[in-house]
Amino acid sequence: MTGPSGGRDKIRVVPSSRRRTMLSLITGFVLVLTWYLTGCTTVSRSHRTPITPVGGAATPTIGPDAYERSGRTPQLRLTLPPATSPRPFPLVVALHSIANDGREPQAKWGIDALAASAGVAVAYPDGLDKSWDAGTCCGQAAAEHVDDVGWLRALISHLEQHYPIDRHRVILVGFSNGGMLAYRYACEHPSEIAGIAVVAASRQIAGCTPAAPIGVVAVHGQLDERVPYEGTAWSDVLGASLTSVEDSLKPFRARAGCPSPPQPDDSVRTDADGVPTEDAAGGQATPTPTPTPKAPATAASPAGGHYSATRKETSCSSDQRVVEFLLPGVAHDWPPSSGPAQFNTTEVLWRLLAPMRSHRAGPNL
Repeated sequence: MTGPSGGRDKIRVVPSSRRRTMLSLITGFVLVLTWYLTGCTTVSRSHRTPITPVGGAATPTIGPDAYERSGRTPQLRLTLPPATSPRPFPLVVALHSIANDGREPQAKWGIDALAASAGVAVAYPDGLDKSWDAGTCCGQAAAEHVDDVGWLRALISHLEQHYPIDRHRVILVGFSNGGMLAYRYACEHPSEIAGIAVVAASRQIAGCTPAAPIGVVAVHGQLDERVPYEGTAWSDVLGASLTSVEDSLKPFRARAGCPSPPQPDDSVRTDADGVPTEDAAGGQATPTPTPTPKAPATAASPAGGHYSATRKETSCSSDQRVVEFLLPGVAHDWPPSSGPAQFNTTEVLWRLLAPMRSHRAGPNL
C-alpha cells in the first residue's frame, strides 16, 4: 500500500482476539502512564488498535471505525494536555499548507503550547500527497477529488471516541491550502465544529451556504502575492482562481448576522496581540480605513510607534464572531512571532475562538 510520501506503508498482521485484547490493554496502560509522568504528551502512532479512553469519559469503538478503514492511518501526530487538565478538553485540528505535512504546524505555529497552557488536545494530520482538496484547489488532492472533508469528519469522530474530547469545542486551524480546507468544512458542516481560523487562505468552494452560524477568524498578510488579499482571476502557481478575503467571509458573516464591512467603527488598529491600540493622547482606538494590500509595508503605527495590524469586525446578531486581521509587512507565511512584523497569531486565534461552541445536537460525550 503506497502512503502519502510515495513509500510503502507497513502492513500489520491482525493478531488473534486474545493477543489483540492484551495489546490494547498494554497500549492503554503505557499511554496513561506516560501521560501522567510527562503531563503534556505527544502521541505519534497508528491508531489501528482501539485505545482505552483516559478516565473512562468515552466509549471505545468495537472494530475499525471510518477513520481506521480509510487506510490513511500510518501516523497521527497528537499532543495531549496535562493529565490535570479539566475534562472534556477542546480539540484543535491543525491543517498544514501544500507541499508540507503535519510536522509544519507542529514545529512552526506554536499550537503545542496551548496543550500545556489551555488544556487543549492538538491533532496534526497529513494530507494525501501533501495537499488538501479544498474545492478548486490544491495539488493532487484537488485533481483527484479526494474526500478530505469526509476523512476529517472520520478523524474527529475517532478522536472523540478514544479521548475525552469536548464535542462542542472542536476548532480547525489552517494555513494556506489547509485554511482553504477549513473554509470548505465550515461551509459544509458548520454545526459540527465551534469555529475555524484561517491564515493566508481563501474559500475555494462555490455556493457556500452554512446551515448554522460559526465563528471565523481570518489572518492575512498585506504583502501576500501567492494568495492575494484581494484574490486573483487566475494563479499560475496554484492553478486556480482565488477568492478575495472579503468574498470568502461573506457567507459566514451573512449566516452569523454580521453586516458586511465597511461600517463606521468596524476597522481599528491593533497591537501584536490583536488588541485595539490607544491613540497618542491615550484615548480609545481610532478607526482607520482598510489599508490597500499593495501599499508599502510598515510595521509601525503612526499613532505611537506600535505595531499596527488592522482588525475588521462588525457586530453580529448571533453568538458567533467573524473577525479579520490584515497584517503589514507579512507575505505568504505564518506570521512571525518576533521582529518588526510580529503577530502573536496562535494566542490571538485562541482568545477569539475559545469561547465559541458548536451548534451540534446530541449529548456531550
